[in-house]
Amino acid sequence: MFYLKWTQYELVTLEMDALYTEVDEDGWVQREVGVTGDGEVVHQHTPNISEPGWFGLCRLAFPRQSANISRAEFEALWNSVA
Repeated sequence: MFYLKWTQYELVTLEMDALYTEVDEDGWVQREVGVTGDGEVVHQHTPNISEPGWFGLCRLAFPRQSANISRAEFEALWNSVA
């Protein structure tokens, strides 16, 4: 797995300040967390089991498959939702 942070600079249609994604080795998004500028989690999503990665960014091309955040940072956001 690798972890990516996306902002409105990379995704112009993004409706929150940042989107954090967990991506598997094949490029499929496994989980995503959306965060406001104040650090509030406003979106948390996992894909449909029968169609992994069908939502959001879908499958990422190999050039973008390098982490720009840590797993610990992603997990902290994911687990912050009550």
